[in-house]
Amino acid sequence: MFIGHFGLGYGAKKIDKLTSLAMLFIAAQFLDLLWPIFVLLGIETFEIDPGNTSLTPLNFTSYPFSHSLLMSLVWAILFGVLYFIVKKNKKSSLLLGSLVFSHWILDFLTHRPDLPLTPFTDLKVGLGLWNSPIIEIILETGLFLGGVFLYYKTVDIKRKIAFWSLVIAFLVIHFMNVFGPPPPSVMAVAWSANLMWLFVLWAWWIEKK
Repeated sequence: MFIGHFGLGYGAKKIDKLTSLAMLFIAAQFLDLLWPIFVLLGIETFEIDPGNTSLTPLNFTSYPFSHSLLMSLVWAILFGVLYFIVKKNKKSSLLLGSLVFSHWILDFLTHRPDLPLTPFTDLKVGLGLWNSPIIEIILETGLFLGGVFLYYKTVDIKRKIAFWSLVIAFLVIHFMNVFGPPPPSVMAVAWSANLMWLFVLWAWWIEKK
């Protein structure tokens, strides 16, 4: 799941107009923002394994601290609590914490059984929609476009070119990931995954007064 997470970030604006799109993106993708950092630090691992699933060649061999069920709950609570300490906004804090945890839910739907329940057990889960490519592509693309639609109807967008160019960029990258060749190396994936922060900056710029 890639653009589906961002779709929830877009759509969450319908619930809370006060929280910036950039912050909603950070929350929705928080686990995947942690993951490449943990990989580069040697804390978590993955392999390039074409055929691992029908839609992705990435084999997530170990990522208990960024993507286990237990740690997803911990990150969600910490994110919400820290935001509340800074902003004193209970509604926004609950929404952001929910978005952090939503990442695990969407990954549970799409990943094969590689999501650990805790860092302390070998039990892993996942419904494996990545092995049903047509269903997964329709679901994820629909989730993304639905979120974009809700955002568009909720916000008075000043920088429309920036807004639509970001939407197009998401779709292009998504379908390149789906239909393109496997990445050249583990490190190339880990370093390029950090470029997701550019989407956060892009979202901040769209809403910047």
